[in-house]
Amino acid sequence: DKIIAVDSGINIPENAIIKDLNGAYIYPSFIDLYSDYGLSKVKKTKKLTHGPQYESSKNGAYNWNEAIHSEVNASSLFKNDFEGAKKYLNVGFGTLLTHQKDGIFRGSGSLILLSKKRENKNILMPNAATFYSFKKGLSTQRYPTSLMGSIALIKQTLLDANWHAQKQKKGTDLSLDGYNEKKDLPKIFSITDVLDYNRVFKIADEFEIDYIIKGTGKEYSKINEVLKTNAALIIPINFPESFDVSNPEEAEWITLADLKDWEASPFNPRILAENAIVFSITSSELKEKKDFLPKLKTAVKMGL
Repeated sequence: DKIIAVDSGINIPENAIIKDLNGAYIYPSFIDLYSDYGLSKVKKTKKLTHGPQYESSKNGAYNWNEAIHSEVNASSLFKNDFEGAKKYLNVGFGTLLTHQKDGIFRGSGSLILLSKKRENKNILMPNAATFYSFKKGLSTQRYPTSLMGSIALIKQTLLDANWHAQKQKKGTDLSLDGYNEKKDLPKIFSITDVLDYNRVFKIADEFEIDYIIKGTGKEYSKINEVLKTNAALIIPINFPESFDVSNPEEAEWITLADLKDWEASPFNPRILAENAIVFSITSSELKEKKDFLPKLKTAVKMGL
C-alpha cells in the first residue's frame, strides 16, 4: 500500500526480497493495455439506400470492406480527457494503451501518459500495438453477417496483405498498406466468448502470428483451450455481482450457469496464475472505474 523510500543509498531492511530489474522500467502506477481513452466514439453513418449495402461507402483508396481499417492511428485521433483521466488515476492507473474499439482490423493503438501535459507530451509511443476482433463494429456494409464470415474476412485480408506486400497486386489499398507497415508491432485480439480462443488459435497457427488475447474473464471454464493457444492474455475482472434472490419468482429465472459463473469468476486470475499463463489485468468492461480496486482485492482474496 505504500512506498517506504526511494533513493540510491537507502538501507535495505533485513530479509527483504530483492529482484534485479536492470534494463527494465519501473512505473509508479498500473498500466492498462486495453482502453479507448482520449478517442471520440465512432458514430454510425446513415445508409444511403433502404436495401442491403454490399459495396463500401468509405471515400478514399481504402479496403473494399468497411470493417477493415488498419490505416487508423490512435495517435492522430487522441485528445486529452482530464476528467476521464481522474477516474483512472484514482484507482492507480498512470499509463494506458488506447485504441479505437471499432471493426475487425482496428489499426494501431498508442501508449498514453495520464498527465496534465499537452497531447504531444502525453503520447509515449504513437504506434505501440495493433488491434483485432471478430466484431465488424459500426460498418453498415452487409458483409460479414456472421462469425464464420468474420473469420473468412480475416483470413482473406491476411492473404491480401501478404500478396500486396509482394507487389503482386496492382493498385493502392491504404488499409493493407497500414497493416503491412505495422506488421511487426504486438497484435492484440479482442474476444467476447471463451470459445473464441480456439478460433483465434487456428488463425494464429495458419498464418504464424503471435496474438496477445484480450479475454473474457471466464477462462477458468475452458482452461485447456486457453493453455493450447500459448498466448499472453489481457483479462477483465468484471466479476458478476450477487443475485437478488429476495423474490422467489424472480429467483427461479436465475440459471445454474449464471450461479456457477458468479461463484467461479473471482477465481479466474488465480487459475491463470496457477497454470503459469502470462496475463495482465484491465479495467475495461467495469461499469465504474472505482470498482477496479475492490474487484482486484477480491481476486487476491480468492488466491491470486
